[in-house]
Amino acid sequence: MIVTVGLIANLFANRASQDTALAKEIDTLLENGETQIDLTRLTDFKWTQVSVFGPYTSEEMIEDSMGIKFKGYNGGIDILDDRFLLVFANDKYAVKTVVISRRSGTYIIKGNKILMVEQ
Repeated sequence: MIVTVGLIANLFANRASQDTALAKEIDTLLENGETQIDLTRLTDFKWTQVSVFGPYTSEEMIEDSMGIKFKGYNGGIDILDDRFLLVFANDKYAVKTVVISRRSGTYIIKGNKILMVEQ
């Protein structure tokens, strides 16, 4: 029984959860014409790095790019071409993900805190 509990805990430990509230907030800012969004002002959780990934990015590519372990919600970016994925990591694990639409343009991260839109 202890082994089963341990396996279940390991399965759910260090999983990145989808932050839909943050996604809505970013979407509203983008709709209002913002082209530079300071992510440190919008987040209320601990993170040490953030990256943005485009369509057809695999979880392995996220791990290699950020030097982390990625478990959790990937927003379907490995198979869909209409979205980007923000990945917030704290030390060696992804903690939150945010799906953002491509309709505003393409995105880059500047200075590990600013989400910039390129049209």
